[in-house]
Formats: sequence, structure tokens, C-alpha cells
Amino acid sequence: MRPALKVGAVAAPVAVLAAGAALLLWSGGDAAAGTAKLAVRDAYVREPANPAEAAAYFSIGNSGRADDTLTAVTASAGQASMHTTNGPKMVALAAAPIPARGRLDFSPGANHLMIDDPGPLKPGTTVRLTFRFAKSEPITVDAPVIGIGAAAPGDDEGGAGQ
Repeated sequence: MRPALKVGAVAAPVAVLAAGAALLLWSGGDAAAGTAKLAVRDAYVREPANPAEAAAYFSIGNSGRADDTLTAVTASAGQASMHTTNGPKMVALAAAPIPARGRLDFSPGANHLMIDDPGPLKPGTTVRLTFRFAKSEPITVDAPVIGIGAAAPGDDEGGAGQ
């Protein structure tokens, strides 16, 4: 016949298992350490020369430890679609990668957001842009409409090059 277990005989191994599990979880660091941490900066819409289409530009910074992907952008005015410039051609983008601890830029002559049929867009108004990602929650910003010759937000040189 086996001797009876003492009260602490089962509790001690269970406590050790619980402590081990907690240590494994804690040793991973911040729970969000393996995720992207995204922020949209310097979003703006250039006043369109042609009222049938406008272009929007922005930068998405990722201070996290994981990559993410921009999958779509919607606009409060018109139909938005992502494009890139490949030589003289404009090519639609289905998605755009955002590297860990890096950034994704949409700027004139490169990646850009086309807004078809935006209606009248005048400087001083805004267009609400909602960014959707493969892993992260959507981000919504109000992008100012700036004049054709105005300096872009974040343009430290004060020129109208963007």
C-alpha cells in the first residue's frame, strides 16, 4: 500500500509549473514587442488641377519589431487606390510593405494614392483617409488639402517640390 501524500506534495509541483509558465511569458518582454507599431505622418492631398482626380501623399512609420503591410486606403471624397510610378507608367499597388523599424513613403513621383472623382477640393479643407493593414488596426487621419504650389507638410526646405 502506498503512503498517503502530504498536503504540500501536489501543491509544490503545480506552483513550479505555474512559475515556469509565467517566466516563459514574461521573458518574451513586452506583449506587443513582436508587433508593428504604426503611425501615419504628414498626410496631405494636393489640390487637383483636374477635378476628376487628386493625389494624396503620406508617410507611415513603424517603430515596432514586426513588419506589416498596407493593404488599402479609403477616402471620404471619391474612390481611392494605391499606385506606384514605374518609369513613365503608373501601376496599381495591391499592397505595400512596411518594414519593422522602418517606414513607407507615398510621395510625388513614387508611391501615391489616387483619388478618383473627389469632388471640389480646395485648400483649407480636409479629406479623411483610413489606412488598412494586414495585421494592425486601421488608422484614420484628416489630410489637409494644400494648394498646387504650396509646400508639403514636413517639407523642411519650404519649396513646392512635393
